[in-house]
Amino acid sequence: MRFSFPLVLSWLLLQQTPAVPPVRISLEARAQQPGELVLLTVETEQPSSVTGTVFDTEVRFFSTGDPTVWQALLGLDVDLQPGEYPLDLKIVTESGVESSETRMLRVARRTFATRHLTLPEKYVNPPPAVQERIRRETEEVRRIFSVASPERLWEGRFRRPLGGRVISSFGKRSVLNGQPRSVHAGVDLRAPKGTALKAPAGGRVVLAKELYFAGNSIILDHGLGLFSQFAHLSSFKVKEGQLVQPGEIIGLTGRSGRVEGPHLHWSMRLGKGRIDPMSVLWLLSDGNRTRSAPKTISELYKRDLLVR
Repeated sequence: MRFSFPLVLSWLLLQQTPAVPPVRISLEARAQQPGELVLLTVETEQPSSVTGTVFDTEVRFFSTGDPTVWQALLGLDVDLQPGEYPLDLKIVTESGVESSETRMLRVARRTFATRHLTLPEKYVNPPPAVQERIRRETEEVRRIFSVASPERLWEGRFRRPLGGRVISSFGKRSVLNGQPRSVHAGVDLRAPKGTALKAPAGGRVVLAKELYFAGNSIILDHGLGLFSQFAHLSSFKVKEGQLVQPGEIIGLTGRSGRVEGPHLHWSMRLGKGRIDPMSVLWLLSDGNRTRSAPKTISELYKRDLLVR
């Protein structure tokens, strides 16, 4: 009988320790490879808040309207090395029960093509007088991408900004006048000069100006670290600070900056990750698929894992 007290005490402690509610974590993507966008869904049995980190960066969750379902977007940078990366999550229920979850995010290898372009020498090896301008513009754009709006400025699906087909795909390694240069971190869409450029989703105009390499450019902040950039425009239809709606005309296409001919260059970023806009469309739009009207954001985003 002398062991009964510790046994009873242990049982009481177990009874007083709140049970950690089960958590369901899922990932959806066109492919888990460099340059892709991934949708993370965390489902709990009780109303909870969720925070997390991946690639040493905060994961920005948004509400689905259901306090037991939270979602976030993860951007796999075009230069991300294949391997497994820890996704660390912290869940806190309304009653204050905390739990931690770690999942390994597996990134597969991806091979990109190379493109060879012939351009005016001033755009390949700019003169010293221009290099300071390029440095200032690079720093300005870097600062824009480093500040994430705390609110989500887009809702529902993303759409193509215009109807032209892709003429240069994402991730190509560029060789300009025989010299290796940076990766093509966007897609080029065929567009005659003067084609209307429409906002693919809601957002705020955080840049609308002429840049040396990108020409007349617009950057839209969609919120939570997600940005769209459009380059080589002929004119602007919006001003910095302006909020735009999906499908609103924000500019006209052209051939300004470092280009061979008129087209639209469309790039996207999520945090530090440079991602393929076609991946965003696959995950966040209906594309050519016919779907019934969803009841929740979670249902809207649900996709099969087949790679098109």
